[in-house]
Amino acid sequence: MATNLSRDDELREILSDIARKRFVNSRQINPASNLFITVKHAVNQHYIDGAILDETFSSSLAEMDLKNATLTESGQQKLTELINTQGKE
Repeated sequence: MATNLSRDDELREILSDIARKRFVNSRQINPASNLFITVKHAVNQHYIDGAILDETFSSSLAEMDLKNATLTESGQQKLTELINTQGKE
């Protein structure tokens, strides 16, 4: 069953998965989903390089491709901050 994560929790998981190269395929995704919105936020905040987000894929789906995505220096710092914050909760 899906659960709603906070933006920070979702961001920590995404950045961690990118650092571990866990995204091996592109995917079609609802552009209103938390996952897509959080990835878009990470791209806009320059935490991620190499992500491909295509919101024109279809009328109801976007394409998200993180196969070649890498963390920027800011992204690595943000991931460390989020991991350290999690440990204090």
